[in-house]
Amino acid sequence: MATYTLVTPTLEQGPIGRHRLFTHFKQRTKSYTIILSGGTYSLIQFPTQEELEGYTAHYMGGCQHTGITEAIRTAMIADAIVTSANFTVE
Repeated sequence: MATYTLVTPTLEQGPIGRHRLFTHFKQRTKSYTIILSGGTYSLIQFPTQEELEGYTAHYMGGCQHTGITEAIRTAMIADAIVTSANFTVE
């Protein structure tokens, strides 16, 4: 049975205003943390340590996670939070 490496989803955000200080910071990458709660995977941003302790499983945003099984991969894709492009075979 194959295992996978997961790269969590990210979002590229551009400047939030028209002032020259806003345009100085052209792109900002935000990462999402994947959580498992009640048998359903979902995405959150900026979780606290207390929130993470309440979930069944979590995969921190901005990181690569190894050892993902086929069952976990299939469940994440079925919940439509990631695509097969987020996984590579180890």
